[in-house]
Amino acid sequence: MDAQSKQIIRDLEDKRERLSENFVELQHRVRDVTNWRTYYNRNPWMGLCVAIAGGFLLSAVLGLSRRR
Repeated sequence: MDAQSKQIIRDLEDKRERLSENFVELQHRVRDVTNWRTYYNRNPWMGLCVAIAGGFLLSAVLGLSRRR
């Protein structure tokens, strides 16, 4: 193998390693975006408001079905 071939192989190995690192980083970002705990940790008051609104909605739905 000549020097140019070795350089090409090293470049390909470097790019493969960077691609693997980028893929792992992408997996972590997707996991953070789709995890409700991340949103709650960033803004706990919003989570509390959603829980309260959900409770009111559920009680209204259940209350209406009991009256009928």
